[in-house]
Amino acid sequence: MAVCYLDMDDEITGAISRIRAVTDGEAIIVVPPGSRIATSRINFRLLAREAAERKLNVAAVSDEPSVRALAISAGLPAYDSISAAENALVSFREQDRQLAARVGGVPPSVRADPTSPRDAAGTTRVMPIPPQSSVAEGTAVMPAAAEPAARRRRGRRLPIAPLLVLLLVVLLLGGAAWGAYVLLPTASITIHPATSQIETSPFTVTADPNVAVVDPEAGVIPAETISLPLHAEGDFSATGIQARDTRASGSVRFRSENTLNAVPIPADTVVSTADGIDFVTTDAVTVPKASFATGPTTADVAVRAVNGGTDGNVDAGTITELAAVLRAQLISVRNPDPTSGGRHIEEVVISQEDYDTALASLNEQLGSALTAALADPDSVPRGLVAFPATMQLGQATPSQPAESLVGSVAPSFTLALDADAQLLGVNEGLIDEVGEARLRAMLDPNQQLIGDQVVSSHGPGSAVGERIVYQVTARGAGYSDPDVQEIIASVKGKSVSDAQQALARYGSAEILVWPEFVDHLPDQAARISVIIEPPVSGT
Repeated sequence: MAVCYLDMDDEITGAISRIRAVTDGEAIIVVPPGSRIATSRINFRLLAREAAERKLNVAAVSDEPSVRALAISAGLPAYDSISAAENALVSFREQDRQLAARVGGVPPSVRADPTSPRDAAGTTRVMPIPPQSSVAEGTAVMPAAAEPAARRRRGRRLPIAPLLVLLLVVLLLGGAAWGAYVLLPTASITIHPATSQIETSPFTVTADPNVAVVDPEAGVIPAETISLPLHAEGDFSATGIQARDTRASGSVRFRSENTLNAVPIPADTVVSTADGIDFVTTDAVTVPKASFATGPTTADVAVRAVNGGTDGNVDAGTITELAAVLRAQLISVRNPDPTSGGRHIEEVVISQEDYDTALASLNEQLGSALTAALADPDSVPRGLVAFPATMQLGQATPSQPAESLVGSVAPSFTLALDADAQLLGVNEGLIDEVGEARLRAMLDPNQQLIGDQVVSSHGPGSAVGERIVYQVTARGAGYSDPDVQEIIASVKGKSVSDAQQALARYGSAEILVWPEFVDHLPDQAARISVIIEPPVSGT
């Protein structure tokens, strides 16, 4: 038994050359995926015809169900493994032996006769080759030139011989046809399993910020803490009033008539107007001694009003009062010029109330800033769903402390407030992982899911303390994977229509029988191949 491995790029001529090189009567043709030969049914027809002409039992092997079906439809038995093909060829060999015994002990070695009739599949029927041992020893071989005369003599002596030969040929052909009908059929069955909806009972999934990995069995997935920086800023008016008075200033002139001594006048000496507005000297001064020759002496010194306000603005010559001790020393005082600069001033300042009002307004703006941040898709990491109900606002920090602003003279001021808000976010895609794991765990041993089409449906989730809780249901499309041996046992030997009915419980089935005129499936399990075509996503 020869095994011929084809290459993907081999042409049909190369495959036929492989068959022609086989000498032991049996061959397995291994067709690789993507083979050029597997692109056309006529290629398999040519291989089957070459096998028949060379008296070979040939089977094809391919991993691809479509290639096997194509080979079978062309009259070439096909299997999914070399071992299955070897078992089938052993069975074919035994059936050939039994067929030879039924038709009179004729050995299985035959030759193709171009003039022989063809069966329903288009394959040339083959004529037996008499074995050399059937020629009696010592019998002379008739020369070609004497053959016509000898034929005439035999015709006269044995006129019934042609009829016997014809009868033998008919018997052989009939036996071969009957044997092919009984022993040679093969069948290929393709099952498309029926699909059904599989659904879990409702279950709970909890998103917890204290876990790092998904735990499908416990129904726990990670939650993430999202930090959102918030900023609020505004300009605010100052409403505080600060009043202040400036003190008037000027100068006074002390006059001395004391001819005995110079009179010193210390700083901060009080001098006044007749109506009681006091001034003090800002520096010390000494009034020189007067003389009879030159007369009184004077000394000027700066003064400043004791109290602020406009009352300190007095006219010239109005500051005339001084302490009695100075008068006793013959000292008098007078302002040669008016005093000036005394004013009452009221200024707008930032009060503590202004500062507190600004902080309250900025705290309200932080709430609006949080709402805007949650609405901004760039604020929340992609893939996470934020839960404002879990939001915790950190300590807000003003841009300037109260002590740096309160009491400052200004009609308005600017203040900003910054804070961090923290809230929980959940990657809800992880819920699908838990749902798929739960759904797969509840499958029966022979059940399969179709692709990855598991859909988890859940509500929006609710905040419970520092966790988010979901109510979840998972569902997906699935099918039951039928047992191949059970399928073969249920259909072997049955008619195609009965087999179709038997296979209905597995889903839809396609049955291909070769030769095509055979209406029953083989009795032998080795001649029946079963292909399970799992449903694909989207069908």
